[in-house]
Amino acid sequence: MMALSGIKLKLSDPSGDKAIKMQNANEQLGIAIGELRRTARGMMPENLLKNGLATAVHDLCADRISSEVQIEFQSNSLFADLCPNNTVHIYRIVQELLTNAIKHGEAKNILIQLIQEKDSILITVDDDGKGFDPTKLANASGIGFKNIQNRVNFLKGKLSIDSTPEHGTSVNIETYVR
Repeated sequence: MMALSGIKLKLSDPSGDKAIKMQNANEQLGIAIGELRRTARGMMPENLLKNGLATAVHDLCADRISSEVQIEFQSNSLFADLCPNNTVHIYRIVQELLTNAIKHGEAKNILIQLIQEKDSILITVDDDGKGFDPTKLANASGIGFKNIQNRVNFLKGKLSIDSTPEHGTSVNIETYVR
């Protein structure tokens, strides 16, 4: 919103070169559009509702791939009739784990798996990042892992974290979705 206000103010200023003002306004508009897209995706990914969990996670991974980060996504045939609420929780878990691997773990290679087994979905996120001491999560000031744990609890699942400093992280979650 701040970028849009700035564009309006700059365009209404009668002084200055119009071409430069238009160029600056264009750049700020591009930033504002990017912010709006990120906000909209963060609210409820339309792809999740339209195309299902596997497609939404695949697209999430594709959006995060860069020259610095490679992400491999693997999935088998997931339940077509997952409860939408459970689907959102699983998507948000994967989203947070992916963000953590990139932002905090500084991972270069990430593997994400969603595997259906009977009445559960197994979520695995492995990365080659800098790792951490999982025993320190209980006293962490951030809310990321707390949100993950709350979502896992909601799904009556089990969470396992294997990580050591400088040796990457492996998170395994078994969620019960039926």
